[in-house]
Amino acid sequence: MNKGILVKLMGIVICLTAAYMMFHGTIFGENTSGYATVLGIFGIGLISTSNAIGLALKNKDRERR
Repeated sequence: MNKGILVKLMGIVICLTAAYMMFHGTIFGENTSGYATVLGIFGIGLISTSNAIGLALKNKDRERR
């Protein structure tokens, strides 16, 4: 599997986890909106850089050949 796609899927899972934490708010016994915000930003960052990561890895594989 392409590593760029894997990074994008990881970002989507992290964003969905953050949305779930933000929706329920007290899922771990305390207010988790701060943690959910940080996780959401991290997930969005992974999603946005996944294309660049995939292209960089493709170019690296081409150089090896």
